[in-house]
Amino acid sequence: MPAKSSGSHISGHLVSYIAAAFLVKHINTYIPPFSDLSHMVGGLFTSLTGVNISDEISGMLVVSTFLIAMWGVGFHFYDQ
Repeated sequence: MPAKSSGSHISGHLVSYIAAAFLVKHINTYIPPFSDLSHMVGGLFTSLTGVNISDEISGMLVVSTFLIAMWGVGFHFYDQ
């Protein structure tokens, strides 16, 4: 069971991280204010955590974390 769960989490993280990068770029193309929102959320994240990365990267991490959470909830209901 742990191997199945770990594999799902690893693949979910990889897919979510790549999807978040594409999603942010795609949304920024069609909704320019989203870029400002992503940078603002990224700046808030970096100020709260003290991590020294750019606002753009931290904004992608926040979107990726949201996608991973959705993946986990979906997998939980699918696995039952």
